[in-house]
Amino acid sequence: MVEAGFSRSRIDCWLRNGRLIKVVRGVYSYGRDVETREAVWRASLVAAGPGSILTGRSACEAWGIIQARDTVPAQVEVATTTGCTRTLHGASPALRRIRINIRKRQFDRSDVRQKGGVELASPVLALIEFAAEASERGVRFAFLEACRLNLFNRRDVRDCHDRLEGRRGAGKLKPLLALWVPQLGRIRSVLEGRILLGLIECRLPLPEVNVKVGGYEVDFFWQKYGVVLEADGETYHSDPPQRAIDAAKQRDLEQRGLEVMRVTSRQFDRNSDAVLDEVAHKLRSRGADSGLVGK
Repeated sequence: MVEAGFSRSRIDCWLRNGRLIKVVRGVYSYGRDVETREAVWRASLVAAGPGSILTGRSACEAWGIIQARDTVPAQVEVATTTGCTRTLHGASPALRRIRINIRKRQFDRSDVRQKGGVELASPVLALIEFAAEASERGVRFAFLEACRLNLFNRRDVRDCHDRLEGRRGAGKLKPLLALWVPQLGRIRSVLEGRILLGLIECRLPLPEVNVKVGGYEVDFFWQKYGVVLEADGETYHSDPPQRAIDAAKQRDLEQRGLEVMRVTSRQFDRNSDAVLDEVAHKLRSRGADSGLVGK
């Protein structure tokens, strides 16, 4: 602040009257405390020093590939190529429970992106760092969200696979990379992504994803066999008006000679094998290769 032209006496005055609020060591907010996740991220990067970036969970949250737990995060993951690994703690009332984990990492500037004025790791690097700490289920969710948001393409899959060699979390992420297909870029939910991964693992014929059929958009469509599969998330498809719309849509599609199947997230969670076996059975009954089997 002195270098920016503010006198020490003015700075001291602002500190005394509460206009200048220390949010973390070496970082101050003028007028009010930090109130948003983005402001916490920016303060963390300033505290970590020039060239630092959000990484791991924090970068994944910024990309929108995992759900943020709180408005103000309890923990921020930062990577820097200089200095040493260290942990800083929030100093203001709003940040008193926040921990900033600064880790020394080697990364290229090509790994750095900017989003909303915040420098962060690319989706590939963010996923690699996240996989080292997260559960297998958490990694799968993040991977599918990255696909849904079109943050992950064929080149990214190859890059991610090569960079995972010898790193923690490789065992959680590599199997997902091996299942990647372009259709994952058309999914509209993680449930759709999970079903598509299951179809790939079972080596079933791959459907078209989220395409128009008879004036309706359907989640999965095997045109050759006249089979439609609808993935019903509990939130969107559970209210009575939406159920009525779904039922009318199904009747119309069936009148066109199509076989329509429905699966809820609860059903898939409870027994994904049974769901995939039923899909295989329907495809066989509509003329698919009799060698098709469930998982």
